[in-house]
Amino acid sequence: MPVDPNEPTYCLCHQVSYGEMIGCDNPDCPIEWFHFACVDLTTKPKGKWSVWAPAFLEN
Repeated sequence: MPVDPNEPTYCLCHQVSYGEMIGCDNPDCPIEWFHFACVDLTTKPKGKWSVWAPAFLEN
């Protein structure tokens, strides 16, 4: 099934929502939602999680 071109994209990879995703708790985060694999997560971290390195977001 093709992806709906109107479906929003997320993450560093700019893909649609799929699989396990995590929301960034940093209110200034421009992306907000990330796929686990794209940010090297295999399990949900306890507590708050955020992408802390601006260079990480620039990739």
